[in-house]
Amino acid sequence: MQGKSKLFGSIIALLVIILAVMFMAGSFSDKQAPGNKPVPAAVYSGKVVSVELTSIKPNELVPGTVIAKQNTQISSRVMAQVERLNVRAGDKVVKGDVLITLQQDDFKAQLAQSDAQIKAIQASLTQAEKQLKRVNDLYSQGVVSVSDYDDAKAKFDNLTANLAIAQQQQTQAQVALSFTQIKAPISGVVVERLVEPGDTAAPGSPLLALYNPQQLQLEFNVRERQAIKLKLGDSLEVKLPSLNITADATVTEIVPVADSAARSMLIRLELISQIGLTPGLYAQLKLPLSADQGILISPDWVYQFGQLSMVYVINNDLIERRFVRLGEVINSKQHVVAGLDPSDKLAIDYKPAGAK
Repeated sequence: MQGKSKLFGSIIALLVIILAVMFMAGSFSDKQAPGNKPVPAAVYSGKVVSVELTSIKPNELVPGTVIAKQNTQISSRVMAQVERLNVRAGDKVVKGDVLITLQQDDFKAQLAQSDAQIKAIQASLTQAEKQLKRVNDLYSQGVVSVSDYDDAKAKFDNLTANLAIAQQQQTQAQVALSFTQIKAPISGVVVERLVEPGDTAAPGSPLLALYNPQQLQLEFNVRERQAIKLKLGDSLEVKLPSLNITADATVTEIVPVADSAARSMLIRLELISQIGLTPGLYAQLKLPLSADQGILISPDWVYQFGQLSMVYVINNDLIERRFVRLGEVINSKQHVVAGLDPSDKLAIDYKPAGAK
């Protein structure tokens, strides 16, 4: 009796598992699997359009960005503490403006020390010159020996050399002091300041970033097959979506080295008007491709269901939904990349419920 109860329990458990699998597979659902499905509708009596191949000249949209042709990072040539910054991000500057002042105490002390050293040497040199003149007079009279004359001459020459060295050190101290005032190398706009008062400026470390807003370019990585067809001076259409600008730009630079990983080349273009342009803005380059055969239909015949695009065709006298993959809009017509074949018939007057 106990064995029969276990067997009965095992059968019940197996049936439950089978029913669960059938439920998850959709056996108890009225929903249809995805694909081309007939649409329940009354007899269609609207207009029917046959799909035809058309000669089209598609375009390739290449993403790019706005860059500054003249862009520089400012750094210090001496190590010192930052005393004052005169600009912030977004400020406009003119070439030669003082942007940063470093502490000058150490450099002024070095300059004062070199001045004092020069004065001391000059005083000794004056005395040595007088002594040399007296020894020379005595030597010509045969009163002093040659060695005495040579000693006086050597002392004078040595002090003359020391004076030249001290004067060179003074010049270096003056130059170092001038480096404590960091000036704008170009006229432009401050992008970012990377230090604050009290920070230590080290040689080579960036302190400020500037760019020239009058010299901006559009930069694109173009497929090498397309890039080799371009030449300097070519006019191509570009678009800046954030500014709602579409205009022609001129190819001004073609970097003559291809990226072996991306199989692309760097192309730079310039717009005649640069009003509103800012480095970093997104841009699109429209590259015309070779003419080809394709299917163009009215965008009104395409319906969106979420992220999916559909059209409605007549198949065996029934309206059928057809998923399609879309390309770009060419001359106000929608390019259908996949999903339609020539001779397909579109039910262009059918309006599905809930379509966008």
